[in-house]
Amino acid sequence: MKRILLIVSIIAGLLVIALAAAPFWLGMQTEAAFNEAMKTVAKRSGLPGTDTQFSRGWLSSSATDRFSLPGAPVTVEATHRFEHGPLPLSRLVAGDITPALARIESTFKMTPDKAAPAELAQLLRALPPMEIVTMLDLAGNGTGDITLQGGAHKLGEEQFKWTAVSGTMFFDKDLKKIRADITLPSFQYESKTGSLVVKNTSVSSDVYEGTGGYMFGRNSLSVGSITMAPLMEISDVRMGAMIQPQGKFATVKLTYGVKQMTLAKDKYGPGNLNITIRNLDAVTLKKFEDELNSINARSMPEEQKQMMVAGKLMEYASKLTRDDPEIEITKLSIVAPGGELTGNAKFVIQGSQQDLSANPMLILTAIKGSAEMTMPESLAKAMVMPQIQRDLALLQQEGKLSREEAANLSPDTIDQIAEQAYPGYLSGSGFGRWFVRDNNGLKFSLSVNRGQVVVNGVPMTGSAR
Repeated sequence: MKRILLIVSIIAGLLVIALAAAPFWLGMQTEAAFNEAMKTVAKRSGLPGTDTQFSRGWLSSSATDRFSLPGAPVTVEATHRFEHGPLPLSRLVAGDITPALARIESTFKMTPDKAAPAELAQLLRALPPMEIVTMLDLAGNGTGDITLQGGAHKLGEEQFKWTAVSGTMFFDKDLKKIRADITLPSFQYESKTGSLVVKNTSVSSDVYEGTGGYMFGRNSLSVGSITMAPLMEISDVRMGAMIQPQGKFATVKLTYGVKQMTLAKDKYGPGNLNITIRNLDAVTLKKFEDELNSINARSMPEEQKQMMVAGKLMEYASKLTRDDPEIEITKLSIVAPGGELTGNAKFVIQGSQQDLSANPMLILTAIKGSAEMTMPESLAKAMVMPQIQRDLALLQQEGKLSREEAANLSPDTIDQIAEQAYPGYLSGSGFGRWFVRDNNGLKFSLSVNRGQVVVNGVPMTGSAR
């Protein structure tokens, strides 16, 4: 009996020691996972090396880091508080006994650098920090809740208002799979000249690491409505990017859409633009991305960075043309009063037939393809109408209109003037050179073949261009 009690006591003692040591050991695991995640994020985003300070305790730890946003006079200051597993204290108090590696409370605050303009500095100081609460399971996978409090800020005679931002995210241990969804119900900007109201903005991303370490998946942005009183209102705006693997290649599909756009009394829409880019070598894309991120992470003058980026762009442009990449506008459609704008295009860079690396400018001679677009005259007229209105207002300000003429500038009168004047405005804006009349509309066609350009059936010479 004593022997059994001794064995039980030893086992119980070992369990107590294990439970006592578990938080500290899991804290070590959390620190290692956190540091590795920061390195991965910095490498993928081109952020400079972060100044991270980690303080590990028995039941909890804390960390702070700072990093600058490339190309912007802004520094992000982040603080993190870690509750060690296997039973993070706050979850245990809440009655949740699900084992976890850690619970992390993070805050991210953008602060202005010395070079930041005064208006930007004032706005950044008014913005509340973003807060993220993340749960890491025992395998290292994470789920998080994202929040940013709503608020308002007055900058001189301008005022900004926004509602609370919320979102969720998921990522695996190695950050090879990441999913995030963020929503902003309302944003408002008001000034003496007008207002801007943006409602129901949603950002969504679902990506994963694929061929050559390149990130595939989808990213999208949708906006319920955009109102610029009293000039314009747009409803149901959608933008998306889908990157799919096709063997060793990446295929990029870009989509843009709008349900309706109202300009003054005219309504346009729906409108859609779909673009597909094919035959992009995924390994080369990843190398190009890493090179750009490496340049952005360096501490050097912005002009020098831009020169290095331009050099890498020329270098990798020739490499990416070796597999005859192509870009195609598969759909272009905008419904307008009096008709519909439609179009399509497809171009191929025939880099497999010649070496373009010696002189990247040869890419221009390797392009082959065609494009066409038709436009109703009503849309062409709408495009030049703002210029006609500005000119009429200028004539009035300069006193070149009589009192009677100025008093008679009603919307109907402006429409009549525009009807007579817009053909001249079209010619002056270049429409006459690029569009020809076709069935009560305007048509544009283009074909390119190894440096030979034909516009509307007419070859373009050096002088014609």
